[in-house]
Amino acid sequence: MVEEQQELVSLQKCLEGIESDSDEQSASDQVGPVRHWKWMKWIAVTSMAFGSIYGFSKCFHQRLVKGTAIDDVTGLYEMPPGAGVNLGGWLVLEDWFFSGSSGSFVMSQGVGQGQCLPPLLPHSDEPWPSEGVLAYRLNATKGKDQTLKIFEAHRREFLADDDLQKIAESGISVIRLPLTWAAFADALAPLSPVYASFDPDEETALVPDPFYVDKIALATIPRKILVDFLHKASKHGLTVIFDLHAFPGGAQDGTYNTVWPNRPVFWSEKTQISKDPADPVPLSTVGRWVVQALIKWVEALDPETQKAVHGLTLMNEPAHTNAWSHFAEEQNVLTWLSETSGDFRTSSLPAANVKLYVNLIETAFSAFEHSAVPWFLQTFTKEEQKTWAVADVHWYVAWSSGDCDGRSVEGGGFHCAAPMPQVKEKLHLCASSASQRLRHLFGDAQVSVTEFSAGTFHKARYACHDSQLLRAFIEEQVTSFRSDRIQPFFWTWKMPFGPNFEAGWSLKYLLGLEDSKLGQQCDPKSSNENVHF
Repeated sequence: MVEEQQELVSLQKCLEGIESDSDEQSASDQVGPVRHWKWMKWIAVTSMAFGSIYGFSKCFHQRLVKGTAIDDVTGLYEMPPGAGVNLGGWLVLEDWFFSGSSGSFVMSQGVGQGQCLPPLLPHSDEPWPSEGVLAYRLNATKGKDQTLKIFEAHRREFLADDDLQKIAESGISVIRLPLTWAAFADALAPLSPVYASFDPDEETALVPDPFYVDKIALATIPRKILVDFLHKASKHGLTVIFDLHAFPGGAQDGTYNTVWPNRPVFWSEKTQISKDPADPVPLSTVGRWVVQALIKWVEALDPETQKAVHGLTLMNEPAHTNAWSHFAEEQNVLTWLSETSGDFRTSSLPAANVKLYVNLIETAFSAFEHSAVPWFLQTFTKEEQKTWAVADVHWYVAWSSGDCDGRSVEGGGFHCAAPMPQVKEKLHLCASSASQRLRHLFGDAQVSVTEFSAGTFHKARYACHDSQLLRAFIEEQVTSFRSDRIQPFFWTWKMPFGPNFEAGWSLKYLLGLEDSKLGQQCDPKSSNENVHF
């Protein structure tokens, strides 16, 4: 309610900002726009009288400058050089990517936002919170065969034939590809025959989470998909970072962990599936099996295919939110990272010029600068830091709580309707400060920010949607990071089924390349009656 009241106050500021922008035009060009702004004000009063606050908040989303709608991204935009991009939403599902017109939060609050999984699931009977819950529910209601068809169809169609070409043409050369542990589910064969009952290279199977056996299931990722992806990427001059994004039992607290909203137990519990019930296996050990399987698989690729592997991330955001959720011992997290980094070190991959992106997230540690950073600098030699070991962090302003976040209501670090020079100054200060801090923390080591975005606030309703502003934000971040020899990766390439978030989180949208009609496939009001499996 407070933010809605703030939005009423901010509405006038938005209109004032529009008029201010129009002043930049010549006097001869002002007559039409001024009349238009007065008409807009009348609409604002009428809208508020009928309680349509959110509807008119699109003043920010459809703000006009010099007679051009700058949220209209049909005009192509060039990505600043030196950045990579993530390919989220393809082989790892997050509910907000598939929230249709009802999406509200970048990080779901209490309940899931997933409304669909096109093309075969245009509408979910109830919102789904995570991939594992979705697969389990579909299996319970539609059966295994239809569940697998839904996932296979999504994986077949989400990545368009020309996506890689468009990525390459935008100047990007490296793609970070998130995966769940289900790409290497056969590594869990020592626990149960269920994990060895299929061809991991060719078949999609439905397997249970080894802890949340009666709540969570995953559709395995045939490794032929990964090999084919490497071949296609290579044809376009692209290389790939394979990112293990989710682990059995949940190793982070987020909807991408496959078990959310269940508590992440990777760091504390043992399997509920075991050939010997009296001797369950720690989930952290099972996770290491998955890591070792990934490393061995990359080692076994033929030399030409292996050249397309730029690097590996052995765990994404280890113990994210642990700093306040307290589901893991910090030392256990660092010990596990040391052990898996050792597995990489002793493999043939460093000599094959495959890099290790060691992802460390500040939300996991009570004192990041005094624990995780010294750990990295002490674990990897100076030579390793210069050759194959990369300090990998994520940086977002959407949760910066009044520091660098941008909102269409009061309370942010800047206001979406503020004059553009003022906004750019703030964005430059935030991005350059973050970049300089990272370079200071990690010294001469290789550093990467494998996730950043143009999202200015975690609540879609109050985030900035002005494409000119968001494109400027991308430029400030990429320029700042590159000036400090930091490799940045935008999160994410596309999210056509989460239209409320596209402006800040879809690079394809911001480049003016996305088909807006795709969002219509995820309609919370539609039914599945005409869907045939």
